[in-house]
Amino acid sequence: MNVKRFDLSYYENATSQFHITKITSPKEALKLHSHSYFQVYCITGGTVLHHLEGKTAKLTKGDVFILPPNREHRIETPAGEVNFTSMSFMPEYFQGTQEGNKLILDFLSYLQADPAKDLEPRITLSYEDAVFTEILLDRILEEFGKDQREKNELIRECVSVLLSLFAREYFREHDDAFVLRENRELVMQSIEYIKNHFEEEMTLTEIVRRSAMSKTVFCTLFRSIVGLSFKEYLNRVRIEKAAEWIAAGEKIAAVSGRCGYGDFSTFYRNFKRYMGLSPSEFRKKNHPR
Repeated sequence: MNVKRFDLSYYENATSQFHITKITSPKEALKLHSHSYFQVYCITGGTVLHHLEGKTAKLTKGDVFILPPNREHRIETPAGEVNFTSMSFMPEYFQGTQEGNKLILDFLSYLQADPAKDLEPRITLSYEDAVFTEILLDRILEEFGKDQREKNELIRECVSVLLSLFAREYFREHDDAFVLRENRELVMQSIEYIKNHFEEEMTLTEIVRRSAMSKTVFCTLFRSIVGLSFKEYLNRVRIEKAAEWIAAGEKIAAVSGRCGYGDFSTFYRNFKRYMGLSPSEFRKKNHPR
C-alpha cells in the first residue's frame, strides 16, 4: 500500500515552519498517511477516532492528540460532524528561541524517542485548561491570518505556552515519560563523558552503570537526545576526531589506535562509512603533502 506523505508545503498558506487551521470536514486525514512535522489535534466538538499503528484513541471535546513526525496514522469521524483545530510545526520550530524551555524540549524528544514505542499521545485536559486552550488557539488563528510584523514571534510564544501546558499534563499522566525526563540530565552528562574519553576503551554497560539507570531507559533517552544509538554516536565522535588528525598530517595507523580502535579493520570500515572515503583517500584529498 502506498502511504501518502505530507510536508508543510501541502498547505497553501503555511510558513516554512508552522501551520494552523480549523477543520470540520477532514478529507486527506481519513486515509492512511504520514508527515514530516509534528501535528496537534485539539478537539472542540464531535468525535474523532484516531488510528495509530494498530491502536485507536477516541477523542472528544477537551482531548488533545500530539503526533511526532513519520508515524503512519489516519482518523475517522463516526458521527459525521466534528470540530477540531489542527496545528502543525517542524521539529526545529523551537530551536534557538526556546533553548531554555527544557519542558518542551524534553516533551518533543520523548515523543520522537523510539519509532517502535507504544506511543500514547492523547491528553485529556481539565475543563479550565480546555477553555484556556480554545482561547489561545483562537488567538493563534487570528494572528496567523494577519499580514503583520512580528506575528510569527507572537505565534511561537503562544504555541510555547500551549505545549508547556500539554507537556505538564502528559508527564503527569505517563510515569515512564516522567522517568525519562528526570533522567535527561544524567544522559547529557554521559554524552559529555563520551566526548572527553572517546580515546579510551568504552562499553555501553560501563556508560549505563555510570548513569545509574536501567539500560532500557538510558538507551531510549540517549537516542531521543542525539538521534543515534550509543555505539553509533561513539563511532561518529571517534571518526570525526580521526578525520581531524589525519587532515593535520598524522599517520593513519597511529590515528586508528589513538581514537580508541584496537582493530584497524574496524577503524577502516567505520571511517569509510562515516566519511565516504577510505582513510588514505581522505588523507590525499585533505592533506596532499
